[in-house]
Amino acid sequence: MDFTTIFTSFPVIEGQKLRLRELRAADAPALLDYYSNENVYRYLDWHGPETLEESYKVIEFWNKGYHDGWLIRFAIADKETDKIIGTIFLTEIEDVRAEIGYELSENYWRRGMMSEALQEVLALGFNQLGLVRIQAFVSDENTGSKEMLKKFNFKEEGYLRQYECHSVTNECRDMWVYSLLRSEFQK
Repeated sequence: MDFTTIFTSFPVIEGQKLRLRELRAADAPALLDYYSNENVYRYLDWHGPETLEESYKVIEFWNKGYHDGWLIRFAIADKETDKIIGTIFLTEIEDVRAEIGYELSENYWRRGMMSEALQEVLALGFNQLGLVRIQAFVSDENTGSKEMLKKFNFKEEGYLRQYECHSVTNECRDMWVYSLLRSEFQK
């Protein structure tokens, strides 16, 4: 997707508690810090960056994805400090469909931050990008993420056995696929 036909620059979304914005090189230390917590990466397909240099490279890669049209990944920043506390993204954008994913520093769990970020990115996907379907793949054990998606009306569509393999451990996990249609979204 050519984001330049929709946005003149990377979008910034101001929420009540957070700001969704483009990742910056200055965010690398905070990214490394929250990814160093096993609880944050437990259900992901990688461990996250393990050095500051890797954090810089990951940010550069994600930002390049935006310019190449296959990813729009937002820094979730605390509105008061502008420090990043997670990311949320749309990827695999094909015509009217995309996949959503996210992670959040454990220090900010159960404060409504991810709910706010998810609401805003879903609105952007459906209203500005013209998506009809947004889907998510969730590890079978990740009850928190499954509950979050159900709260937003995502429908459980199927169980995918040994669907995702971890890039470091090579352990393969069972996943659930969820989807939300534009007609089911409420903003």
